[in-house]
Amino acid sequence: MKRYRWTRLEPEPTLVLALSEAINVSSPIAASLVNRGISSFEEARRFFRPSLDEIPSPFLFNDMKRAVARLSKAIAGGEKIMVYGDYDVDGTSGTAMLSLFLAELGGDVCHYINDRFTEGYGLSESGIAWAAEQGVSLIVTVDCGIRAIEEVKACAARGIDVIICDHHEAGELPEALAILNPKVEGCGYPFRELCGCGVALKLIQAMVEARGDDAARWRQYLDFVAVATAADMVSLQGENRVYLREGLALIRKSPRVSFRAMAANMKVELADFSMMNITYGIAPRINAAGRMESAGAAMQWLLSADEAEAHRHAAELEELNVRRREIDAEITSRAETMVAGHCASFCSSIVLYDEAWHLGVLGIVASKLIDKYLLPTVVMGRMNGLIKGSVRSVDQLNIYDVLHECRDHLEQFGGHHQAAGLTLRPENLEAFRRRFDEVCRELLPVEARQKALLIDADLTLDEITPNFLKVLEQFSPFGFANREPLFVATGCRLVGKPKLLRERHVKFTVRGERSSSFEVIAFDRPDIFTDLEACKASPVLHLVCIPERNQWNGREYVQLRLKDLAVGGELGPAE
Repeated sequence: MKRYRWTRLEPEPTLVLALSEAINVSSPIAASLVNRGISSFEEARRFFRPSLDEIPSPFLFNDMKRAVARLSKAIAGGEKIMVYGDYDVDGTSGTAMLSLFLAELGGDVCHYINDRFTEGYGLSESGIAWAAEQGVSLIVTVDCGIRAIEEVKACAARGIDVIICDHHEAGELPEALAILNPKVEGCGYPFRELCGCGVALKLIQAMVEARGDDAARWRQYLDFVAVATAADMVSLQGENRVYLREGLALIRKSPRVSFRAMAANMKVELADFSMMNITYGIAPRINAAGRMESAGAAMQWLLSADEAEAHRHAAELEELNVRRREIDAEITSRAETMVAGHCASFCSSIVLYDEAWHLGVLGIVASKLIDKYLLPTVVMGRMNGLIKGSVRSVDQLNIYDVLHECRDHLEQFGGHHQAAGLTLRPENLEAFRRRFDEVCRELLPVEARQKALLIDADLTLDEITPNFLKVLEQFSPFGFANREPLFVATGCRLVGKPKLLRERHVKFTVRGERSSSFEVIAFDRPDIFTDLEACKASPVLHLVCIPERNQWNGREYVQLRLKDLAVGGELGPAE
């Protein structure tokens, strides 16, 4: 029955006991905290009660004073300022946020977002030419620009200064007026994991502080940063955790008109708005604009000034997202039929290409293939004589490092630890495919290709109390670098018969050694239903699960969300 590799974390028992006593929580909760590097009362306080008052000063960026001075001069002098952003959620959110802020200060501001298909990523020749036509003298990039060496030179030749707000890995740096990027060596800022919108917020914060304005002036934009942080798969530790929690609270309590319209379109109550509503609701709809046509529709929605306008643009995004899902499903089906033939020759990766594939959805398809096959995946289409594609990786492999080793076969590449994009010439495809698989084979051992479940602690069903759940809920929001706590509930007995819901999900009931019983839900695991049905006697079950509150038809109850399951002696040794 076990689908995954169970890896039990083993925190130092003395630290677990000391923390359990210091903050008055159960041992499984304390173990989960210690596994996250939290071992003292003060560290636990910062984790559970993150505060905006404790985030680093924006002026720790070495170039921040220069950026603030130049931007202030441009506003005071009535210069034309362009905010130049990427076409994804991070870039569009940051571009809208910075545009609104500069307009609020009286700036003469316009924005520009590349067309994914005709211009590609980053500063483009056409974008710079349009800036010059508009009389722009200062460009501020958001979520792009750190690799735009020649493009920044082209701006300088036209008399345009450039301030870069980016968070991507950097090589040789462009000669910009100011570079704000926490991943640039020696930048001075202590937190490396900001998204592009988060970097733009630091610029806004610095402008507000330099003017002596109230902090509320920059904190009103935390909703944008929350959306970008949740969508861009950056670390949800430290400063990002603060922004996400505070931004979600702002959306719930004082939503701007665009979010009200989108929530109505999604049939979501804003009072209950969560990170899941961003990652599976707002983010796909924003991205659908740039994937299917242009990011213009997303920008119009983000910048909406009244209810009617916001609802109109939210409906446009909904329609684009429906089209995106249809194309995505078609390509995914075709890609899955290609995998078997590909893996007959290449065992350490998946690299698929079809010249007819829509470039806008390839990242989604690659993510689905990763989830199914647990191998580094490249999915590519063709445009203007070049092959372009999206890359996704498993947790244990930095895909940027892999692409760097393949650079001789690539025209262009860039991205993060687990997600990247690339461009290559058709004649280099087979050489790239061989080299990519070779590097993945070298860097990704066979045992790492089975997805591991990191287990925080053993848990008896009797330990799942109201207080346990109350504390556990405060671990959220979950995401990259702040995973959901996982527990093994051992010695459970199946009660009654399991149910198969919609041919995909499994629901059943278990009872502990005493009298506690809980409903269990396993999403997208029909195999569990088959296995439980095959058990002739009531088996002893071991569940890797997350206890959580659930509501259905007005009833609130506790359920165990199942990740994996073992029967009786199948448990065996865990790593």
